Amino acid sequence: MLKTMQIRLFIPLFLLFFTFSTANAKAGNPRKVKATIKTSAECVYCKENLEESLAKVKGIRKVNCDYVKHEVYVVYNSKKITIEQIRTKMNEMGYDADNQKANFDKFKKPEHEK
Repeated sequence: MLKTMQIRLFIPLFLLFFTFSTANAKAGNPRKVKATIKTSAECVYCKENLEESLAKVKGIRKVNCDYVKHEVYVVYNSKKITIEQIRTKMNEMGYDADNQKANFDKFKKPEHEK
């Protein structure tokens, strides 16, 4: 009798847990969105500049720049910042971001790009 009652309680709890865990997996975690952005970064200075500057932006959790592949990998909270805003930040720093060209109004062109 006790085993039957335990099984009757366990099955609904298991189904409830399974339902929530698969719903979260399908929806994805908006606090850990991963993206790869093509960039014009081409040296160690660019890498350090992008990583240090973007890491300070609210909503960006991780940044890694691969200047050999011309890519920036970011993990960000999509509830705090959008991918478009990240691209715009990169443009304002003087770097291309995907199809958006660098904006040199705020920053002077890096030495190697003059």
